[in-house]
Amino acid sequence: MPRLPPLALALAVASLACSVGLAIMPTAAAATPVLRTAAQGNNTIKFNLNGERKGVCVDVFQAIERIDPGLRFSGWDQPMSLPRVETALADHQLDVFCGLIRTPARDAKFSFIDVPVYTVRHRIAVRMRDNIQVRNLDDIRKLGPGAVVMVLKGTAHEESLRRHGGLTLDASTQHLDVHLRKLVHGRGRFLYHTETALLRTIDMEKLGSQVKLLPVVLKEDNMLFAVSRGVPAATVDKLRHALQQMADRGELKKIHADYNEE
Repeated sequence: MPRLPPLALALAVASLACSVGLAIMPTAAAATPVLRTAAQGNNTIKFNLNGERKGVCVDVFQAIERIDPGLRFSGWDQPMSLPRVETALADHQLDVFCGLIRTPARDAKFSFIDVPVYTVRHRIAVRMRDNIQVRNLDDIRKLGPGAVVMVLKGTAHEESLRRHGGLTLDASTQHLDVHLRKLVHGRGRFLYHTETALLRTIDMEKLGSQVKLLPVVLKEDNMLFAVSRGVPAATVDKLRHALQQMADRGELKKIHADYNEE
């Protein structure tokens, strides 16, 4: 067998080393999965991309990355509507999403990690001069079809109210500020949403003299991490472990409390 000249031999060795390196790179990259996620449009508590602080969920993503350097998140600065998020999770176009309420419809499409990121309270806003008193949704249902309940389109709140039945719903928009202005102008009697988001949006829209929250808390829900069923079980376990560690040392509560105090 003929011997290669020194230069040709060196080039052959370099080429082989390069090929081996290229073959190894995907394996090394696979050791640190990048989990595809998204921001939720129109929810400045979870994702406040234009603010100095970026939102509860962004803080949670960054804390998880500090706890487990083997986990990385991408796409948290790309807003999506909730219906698009749900479709992307079901179709394995997103891997995870932070801060979803577990519902039967969502359970059929993707999975959840049962470590609450935070808890929300469901309340109802009405016009300031409305002296109605309700104890539950049945009291609203008894008012008849003229008692329109506004709710954000494509949310777990809408799904929950539709399951309850007998209510006249307006789920025509995904924007809480739009529904608040409709409430002020009498285009609906009730606005159903989470307490913190209602209070924050009422303050931002300077509607505190025109809108109030009824005292009753209709429901409480945990906001959870949703996970596409295409994510490996080992990665889900790593996520669960990091979230549980944050819960055990009170970090999740602190992150949420910091935003409520703004």
